[in-house]
Amino acid sequence: MSHKAKYAGGDLGAFHRGLMGEPIPFETFRLDKFAPEWLEEARKIWLNRFHTEFRSVQIMNRFLEEILGAGDPLDVYAGAVDMVQDEIRHAALCAEMCRALGQDPVFPTPLVMPLPSGYTQAPMAERALSTAITMLGISETLSSGFIVDLQERCKEPVVRDVLDRTMEDEEGHHGFGWAYIKASLGRFPKETLGDWRYLVQQTLAPHHQFVEQTLRDLPPTKRHLDAWTDEEYIPLGMFSPQRQALVFVRTFDHTLAPKLREMSLL
Repeated sequence: MSHKAKYAGGDLGAFHRGLMGEPIPFETFRLDKFAPEWLEEARKIWLNRFHTEFRSVQIMNRFLEEILGAGDPLDVYAGAVDMVQDEIRHAALCAEMCRALGQDPVFPTPLVMPLPSGYTQAPMAERALSTAITMLGISETLSSGFIVDLQERCKEPVVRDVLDRTMEDEEGHHGFGWAYIKASLGRFPKETLGDWRYLVQQTLAPHHQFVEQTLRDLPPTKRHLDAWTDEEYIPLGMFSPQRQALVFVRTFDHTLAPKLREMSLL
């Protein structure tokens, strides 16, 4: 059974209100500007984003537990706490965007994020680096690439405000995440580098598969971003599959792959 995302209010919600800052005027978002089929697609996309951000809260909270259990330096913990707060803010922004689109945001099912038994039995230092590579390194870099592309083109005020505030947080994550990966790799034997490269390959595999399937039948004249302006998609903060694939290629080639190669992870 799915649980609706609600607010406690009062004293229980005071810290949350401080975290969110100046409220976005979601009540000004006009549904009558959009065709029903586009609104239906937007509801699916933004609910999925809420689920993704909620899982990110859980992952970053787990990362905090992992670096504590790994005995990492004291000044590392504050960065992880900040990232937990940022993911909470992102989840709340997506939840409010769902409401603005006329649907109730519900938590993902199952509510508790399942973890493979082998993962939970691994040493904390190993788990922390695994989370850092997959989440702080790969996922955050790709996420920023997607958000920037939407942000630069979206003129719908409420949606643009959500994208702007999300990107403000993402910019601060990159330096911390890559610095942690670099430092953490140093405490493992060089012989384990192949295992970390395999983790990178497995994490990237679904993305590469999506790109290959999406772009496979496109002629060369359609394999560039100018061919997919997404005029119907962008006011609602969405991508066509083709543009999403091309933005991934750009982000991977220009940003993510160089960082991974710098650390001998690719």
